[in-house]
Amino acid sequence: MRTIGVMLALLLSGVAQAGPGSGLPSGKYTGTADWRGPGGSTGTYTVEKDFDGTTMTARYAWTDTQAREEKHTVTFAAKSAEPLFDVVDEKGQIVGKGYCYDDACSYRAAFGPINIDESFRWSKGGMTVLGAKSGPGFSVVWKESLQSR
Repeated sequence: MRTIGVMLALLLSGVAQAGPGSGLPSGKYTGTADWRGPGGSTGTYTVEKDFDGTTMTARYAWTDTQAREEKHTVTFAAKSAEPLFDVVDEKGQIVGKGYCYDDACSYRAAFGPINIDESFRWSKGGMTVLGAKSGPGFSVVWKESLQSR
């Protein structure tokens, strides 16, 4: 299974502006997540996210089904004249679009046959991420609770 989600979150002590309507995060966040899949399957994983300018690096670790880890990096590219931003993968390809409004953001991206939808709501000390992922023959939803570190 590809990463549980491409993370886009916004948090700073004050939100920095990167373009109209979008702030980009800065700092490091950690936490846990619960996921739900087909047939009532459930599980947990841990999350570490490092935000540096417009780049986010995320690490995920699962231990409840089989031990595995994943890491990825994405960039959030705001266009100064638009309220939307592009989601750019590690290869420099635009894979989706997103938007922000006040203390929340949402995006949709496609990584090959995998579609990801995520929404974020943040506060000074952390953020909550809700997401869904689907692909050929599977679907999963998750909720992450992250704290700044």
